[in-house]
Amino acid sequence: MLAPYIGVIMKKDIHPEYRDVVFSDASADFKFITRSTVVAKDTIELDGKTYPHVQVDISSESHPFFTGKMKFVDTAGRVEKFQNKFSKTMKEQKKAKAAAAEQAILDKAAADVERAAEKIAKAQAKEIEDAKRAKAKAAAEKKKAREEKKVADAKAAKAAKENPEKQETPKAQDTKVVTEASNEAPLMETSPASETEAEKAEGTSEEVPAATAIEPLTQEEEAAHAAKAEAKEAPKA
Repeated sequence: MLAPYIGVIMKKDIHPEYRDVVFSDASADFKFITRSTVVAKDTIELDGKTYPHVQVDISSESHPFFTGKMKFVDTAGRVEKFQNKFSKTMKEQKKAKAAAAEQAILDKAAADVERAAEKIAKAQAKEIEDAKRAKAKAAAEKKKAREEKKVADAKAAKAAKENPEKQETPKAQDTKVVTEASNEAPLMETSPASETEAEKAEGTSEEVPAATAIEPLTQEEEAAHAAKAEAKEAPKA
């Protein structure tokens, strides 16, 4: 199985350095040397030789499994961080919460003002746009009315030019109607009886109202009036 790998040369500078390293446990004042590839930041002299140095929190000299004693280890300061985090008083915590709530209210109010301003700006822009459209529509309607009037006037002028005899002024038409009406009115004839009644009315102080209408007499009434008139004139003769 190993025959294919015999004589194969490994690549250089791809593996970490494997060397002696000193590990020290400060809680137990214990040091030991072992081979490792760990990266060490410090160095230490031991037995007249310099080694890479790495500090550990616990070792076989301080672990409870080997010592049979419980030991609290906090070299990283985790306990101190926890105490600092929860060492604030309730007053400070309440103050921080109140400040956060006040800031949230201010942020909400600012957002509401911004939305209201945006809404007002949109409404104003819409009003301006509506006014522009209304103005353009009114101008278009006015222009259309002028064009229609122009076309109507042109048609009327053309019709007058083609048929000049049929065009009569309103004044001439009114005169014609009055003339025809006067020609068609019947003439009122005065009967002898009406003349006799007029003569009788001359002796009285009362005058017949001008608005009184005289009704035409029948043939029998005219004959009776004529007979009465002849009877009055006979004694005089």
